[in-house]
Amino acid sequence: MREGRDAARQRRERARRYEREDSRRYNSRNNRRRKKKSSKLPLIMAVLVVAAIAAVLLLNVLTEEFGSSREHQDLNEYFGVTSPDQTVLISDGEAVEEQALIQGDAVYIPMSMANSYYDNFYYDSTEEHLLVTGATKTVEGAKGSDYLVNDEVYISLAFLNRFVPLEYKIYSDPSRIEINTTAENKVQDSLQEDAKLRVSADKKSPILMDLDKDDVVEIEEAGADWSKVRIQAVEGYIETEALSGKQTQAAPALSGGAEADSNYQKLLRPHKIVLGFHNVAVADANSYFKEATANTRGMNVIAPTWFAIADNDGHLSDLGSASYVGLAHEKGYEVWGVVDNFTNQIDTNAVLSRTSSRLALEQELITKAAEYGLDGINIDFEQLSGETGDDLAQFLRELSILTRATGLVLSIDNYVPQDYTDFYRRDIQGRVADYVIIMGYDEHTAASAEAGSVASIGFVTQGIEDTLKEVPAAQVINAIPFYTRKWSYENGTLSCESMGMADAKTFLADKGIQAVWDAETCQNYASFERDGVQYSIWLEDAQSIASKLTVMTAHDLGGVGCWKLTQETPDIWDTITTYYPPGV
Repeated sequence: MREGRDAARQRRERARRYEREDSRRYNSRNNRRRKKKSSKLPLIMAVLVVAAIAAVLLLNVLTEEFGSSREHQDLNEYFGVTSPDQTVLISDGEAVEEQALIQGDAVYIPMSMANSYYDNFYYDSTEEHLLVTGATKTVEGAKGSDYLVNDEVYISLAFLNRFVPLEYKIYSDPSRIEINTTAENKVQDSLQEDAKLRVSADKKSPILMDLDKDDVVEIEEAGADWSKVRIQAVEGYIETEALSGKQTQAAPALSGGAEADSNYQKLLRPHKIVLGFHNVAVADANSYFKEATANTRGMNVIAPTWFAIADNDGHLSDLGSASYVGLAHEKGYEVWGVVDNFTNQIDTNAVLSRTSSRLALEQELITKAAEYGLDGINIDFEQLSGETGDDLAQFLRELSILTRATGLVLSIDNYVPQDYTDFYRRDIQGRVADYVIIMGYDEHTAASAEAGSVASIGFVTQGIEDTLKEVPAAQVINAIPFYTRKWSYENGTLSCESMGMADAKTFLADKGIQAVWDAETCQNYASFERDGVQYSIWLEDAQSIASKLTVMTAHDLGGVGCWKLTQETPDIWDTITTYYPPGV
């Protein structure tokens, strides 16, 4: 029994010993596993961080490649705003360089811009008059309410609206004013969801504006995926799916313009004008009327140079004669009295730029016309400076009201158009005057650096074509020269002498020279040397005049002018009546 109990005890001790040994082995294995896990943790964490970064980078790449940009375009940059006090002007959908002024509820725009809508605004800076002159009347603006002077003249939109139908809207951030003067229907659509107005038709394009559902946009170009639209004067692209598809057409709600005064009634003659300028330098020259007109045939207007600006207050010197007018009327001529600015003592700009002197000149012309029974007035203001352009235009506007009211034909003489004479504003002349006369001569003068023709065919043709860009053909009269210039080159000095047609032919005959036809100028030309002097001359004669008249009739001009009577040969009138038959 005892041996049996000892054996059982021994078995239990061995079992406990084995159990302790298994526990030590298990703990040892677990410790080794924990040590292995602990040593790998930093590596695992590093791998996870790298993976996260890679995921973010990949997401950014995918967003860049396939997603939408959240970048916003600066509207100041979009509109070219460079200072916080700048107000942008958008005119009929186009941003312009001019800037507006805002004072309280009033908006003012530069007068130059106002004239782009209604070209009748004029400012006299000396006597401070803002004048708006139309076909029948002049309206004067009130300083402060109708206009401001701030380095330049600004016209209030409310004042402009009296003459021009328009609407305007004011937006902020940046400050901008949208002016609309066109009554064309515009296609509109509303948004069925929020949308982004972008610079271009691309999700990656910067955002110009965040648009809300139900916002209304103008459709400029509709597309399957993207549409070009306009809202608050900002033009850009939205995804077409954002549009509701409920397109409507609506015309702008333009109002105003009740005082527009643009019905210029022309006093054009039913026949072509054949006008002869009669140079009357002294009163006694009026007595030579019969001699001056002895050879004329087909002429229907005579223009004596009777009047000149006499002083800076707008008074006239006067060589007029009622008996002269009576003789002219007996021969079937109208008489258009010429007024020039050739008096050295006067400053044409000073006369025309002051309202008081300008009105005095206009009224005196009308008074003289009535006194002598004139049929028209011809303006011959030459060698003006660019600063006089606006003043000349206003003078013609105001004078035309008086001539229309009294039945007088108003004509004005012009140089052949050149860039440096654009300020003569032939476009305004064509609007307010009845006839615009081209002085189609003096291509080369005593001031020229080289000898040349007085009126080559190319010079004449270009002058006509350039004038017709601004003036209707029925109002254009091209004046031809009855003279030429004899050029002399001696001892390195070039000089010239003006000669009538007969004197030029006599000069060549005396030298034993026969002129030959020059196809380039369409004139008979001679160049020769005598006694150390080199002569050259481009003749004006029946052949050269015929070439000019051919161009003129091809353009169906209102007529022909001739400078000046008594310098022509009798055969010239046969040529003129061939192209301009009497009564036609």
